[in-house]
Amino acid sequence: MPKLKLVLFALLINYSLFANTQNSFEIDSKKNIKSLLTKNYESLLISKINLENYYYTNDFKPYWIDEKGIKDIGLSLLNKIKNDPVLKPHVSQLFRLDEVMNTLNSLDKSNPKYLENLLRIDFMLTELFDRYVTYVTKGSIKWSAFEEKLTELEKETEIKASWDKYSLNKDSKLLLKKVIEKNDLSSVLDEIDFNYPQSKELVLAIGELEKVSAKGGYTKIPESKSLRVGDVSQTLPFLRKRLFESNDLTVQCKNNIEAKNLITYNINTNENILNEVNPEIEKLSTNCENIFDEDLKNAVISFQKKHGLSSDGVVGGQTQRFLNISADKKISIIRLNLERMRWLPRDLGEKYLLVNVPEYKLRLYENNHIILNMAVIVGDKKFPTPIFSDKMSYVVLNPSWNIPDSIAKNEIIPKLLKDPNYLADKGIDIYAGWNGTPEKVDSKNIIDGAILEDEEYLKNFRFSQTSNHDNPLGKMKFMFPNKYSVYIHDTPAKSLFANARRAYSHGCIRLSKPEELLSTIANEDKNLDILKANEILSSKVSEKSIGLDKKIPIHIIYLTSWVDENGVLQFREDIYNFDKIQKELLF
Repeated sequence: MPKLKLVLFALLINYSLFANTQNSFEIDSKKNIKSLLTKNYESLLISKINLENYYYTNDFKPYWIDEKGIKDIGLSLLNKIKNDPVLKPHVSQLFRLDEVMNTLNSLDKSNPKYLENLLRIDFMLTELFDRYVTYVTKGSIKWSAFEEKLTELEKETEIKASWDKYSLNKDSKLLLKKVIEKNDLSSVLDEIDFNYPQSKELVLAIGELEKVSAKGGYTKIPESKSLRVGDVSQTLPFLRKRLFESNDLTVQCKNNIEAKNLITYNINTNENILNEVNPEIEKLSTNCENIFDEDLKNAVISFQKKHGLSSDGVVGGQTQRFLNISADKKISIIRLNLERMRWLPRDLGEKYLLVNVPEYKLRLYENNHIILNMAVIVGDKKFPTPIFSDKMSYVVLNPSWNIPDSIAKNEIIPKLLKDPNYLADKGIDIYAGWNGTPEKVDSKNIIDGAILEDEEYLKNFRFSQTSNHDNPLGKMKFMFPNKYSVYIHDTPAKSLFANARRAYSHGCIRLSKPEELLSTIANEDKNLDILKANEILSSKVSEKSIGLDKKIPIHIIYLTSWVDENGVLQFREDIYNFDKIQKELLF
């Protein structure tokens, strides 16, 4: 027993000494923090008042250090910032990391001012945290400058482009307190960072492309005429190597094709040759790498699918341009799109619609699973689909189309002037006004020179097309009332969905499978009875609106790079030139 008492006594003494050490450190730290903030510290990245508020919130106690030195979470912050997938190329400049690291590396415990120097590092880390949270929650772009660019674009070209950026409003001081309380930086920052599907896989893709870049980058394809199965060309070894580098081509070729069986073109004259033996062609064909075989065609198709190109296995000009995008440029594109993910709401919804404009695709997610996936048509370059989030609240069956003034003026009126029966043939009526129940107007009474010259005059009339086979809205539209007056709808022009590039509309989104979307929504919405809806659709009933019991979040986004649900890295054409504009305005 006496020995046990001695052990307990010793433990109590050690605990008391440790507690006194902690208490002494806290007292000295608070005193020095107040002193430094009052006179001796020049802020690094944020205002001194803002910095003072951080420490006032924490009762003037340090965040990142203790009596042992810098805490692990302090080092974790530095590591997190240095390796941020968006900021990494610019991180030293944005966060003045060289100054922070120099101060950190010059720490000397024997220095009488060791505690003061340690607290300066605490201040620096707090400032780094503040700036980093700002970039994560607000984005890294000067948004007002981007909006000015869009205004300039409209003035110069009459192209009206719009993009709503979502900013996460979080109190960074409370976030920092949460980090300290949990002693966990990553989990707190993960709560405020992007959560777009497969975003982590997109981050990992940067590392794979960096390996390609470190080895000298992708093989460049010499410019040539279109290449296809059966061709013999000295360009094909370059093409094979390039497709091996991106894992599209995975098999080696075999010398099992005779030159007399090849359809190719003469290298010197660019003339097609069929079943003719040309000495130069015959010489090239002795090496199978010069021959465009079926394996190479399949590899080209694989590449084309990853880049939204027409998947025909023909290496034309557009495919060649995408093949020659460097690994470094692809990394830059990925970083931009990860940044765009920080402009989206963090909570996309348990069930939500996602329309990626450059991909020409709509997906319906439920509990992180895709339950619907279809091709769509989006706005033409002259009429870009706006980028924003909203909530779908009702559907309209057998819709009439209230034709926008601009379309009436520029498209309908000229056709009417050429053909007086145009409106009747297309089922288009003219009404004297937009509100209430205006009277129908005879086109003969209003179509004159004034309507073409005076836009204000035109606004007095509403052109409306009834539900019929010519109505561009098709049989149904899905509404989420918004300031841009765009929505999702059916279309009679089904043949356009066969095209790889589908930017044809005036801004609205046309569906390839609207019936499937209607049915899927009806499965979980008590207000939408699919049997009654189908009865209306098959009848001649004029438009019928049905409010949804459950509003569905819809996010119209603009990503030119992402990882799809199958884990495949995707790239797309920058159809509205947003990549080009936004890259210049980052950081």
